[in-house]
Amino acid sequence: MIKINIGRDLAGTIKKFVIKGHAGYAEEGSDIVCSAVSAIAYTAVGAIEGLIGLKGFFKEKNGFMSCKLDMELSPEKSHDANVIMATAEIGFKQIEYAYPDYVKVLDEEV
Repeated sequence: MIKINIGRDLAGTIKKFVIKGHAGYAEEGSDIVCSAVSAIAYTAVGAIEGLIGLKGFFKEKNGFMSCKLDMELSPEKSHDANVIMATAEIGFKQIEYAYPDYVKVLDEEV
């Protein structure tokens, strides 16, 4: 199962997501659930890099990815980052809804 932790600050702003595990829906290389979660995560990372200009805010290795926005941002960049992170959260929850045995999205305070 893939577990996705969404971390929010006290104001409710998403500051991170951490993805752990493998879906186990199908064999490696043909697992559509894993591919869907990966596509959402990499799109969020690409948007933050390309649109906001941040670097070095994510880590990845087999079965693990973390995206943490714990740096100070201008109000405009903070807004844009929050929209991107909230969009990723919606995508993750849609995958969880469609494949509840393979994906779990959890909220936590950071």
